[in-house]
Amino acid sequence: MCGPLTRAAKQEENKMKKIRTWISLLLVLAMTLGLGMTAGAASGDRPILALGADLSAEQRTTVLGILGVSEADLANYDVIYVTNQEEHQYLDAYLSSSVIGTRALSSVLIRPASEGSGLHVNTYNISYCTIDMYTNALLTAGLEDADVYVAAPSNISGTSALIGAVKGYADMTGGSVNENALETAVNELVVTGEIGDVLGDSETASDIVAYIKQQIIEQGVDSDEDIETIIRSAMAEFNINLSDEDVAKLVELMNKISKLDIDVDALARQASQLYDKLKGMGLDLDNIDTEKVGNFITRFFDKIVDWINSLLD
Repeated sequence: MCGPLTRAAKQEENKMKKIRTWISLLLVLAMTLGLGMTAGAASGDRPILALGADLSAEQRTTVLGILGVSEADLANYDVIYVTNQEEHQYLDAYLSSSVIGTRALSSVLIRPASEGSGLHVNTYNISYCTIDMYTNALLTAGLEDADVYVAAPSNISGTSALIGAVKGYADMTGGSVNENALETAVNELVVTGEIGDVLGDSETASDIVAYIKQQIIEQGVDSDEDIETIIRSAMAEFNINLSDEDVAKLVELMNKISKLDIDVDALARQASQLYDKLKGMGLDLDNIDTEKVGNFITRFFDKIVDWINSLLD
């Protein structure tokens, strides 16, 4: 009887050691990421505030309050405005006019962050577009190393906020809006939302679109046939089913993305740093899909927590 009990005790001890290692690692990473975000906030560049041009005085006050900006503070911001005409210019090809509406209300605050800190998005009163959807689409549009806050005076879909974010980022960096990149980013946001509706899971939709996008960019794929092969492989890996119509939408989207000058390092920088840190601590990560990790740093943390919970079970 002593033998089996001893083995069980050793297994339990090893299990607890692994759990303690992961918990310690997570604490270290949390502190590291926190320091990185603090450093970004200390940047000397002026933040950009892109306000919906049709906000009433009361709505403007509400939005500024949500964003933590007072009227007196506006002298410290570069303020631009997004019109309903601009919203229709970029969204009419993908959404009905009734969905876009007749007033530009979405507003975006962009704070420059330190180089290599990545893109961080927060939303307020946005009912349809998720943080992951914004992040993926903004990366497609060329944004990187910035803290982005999307807000509205009341619950709205938030699709048009993408235009304000890209317009504001171009102003902040002294460049011009890349029309093709913005149009493709809008396309990506809409297609991701539609797939999320089909799956009933917007996070999985964001994950698979980001995963496919990185595969397309890394492999330099540009033919419809090769793109569809990657899409169907991703569907199998994520264990989801999409209609031929949805696959065709993804093929069209990824074909556009393949022609953009997107820096794959910007897509995966944070997760690559995380992966290197884990390897540096001597942990065996040979069986982890680093490409998928490269897209989904937040989801990676979720998987770690799930793994710890499975050990406790």
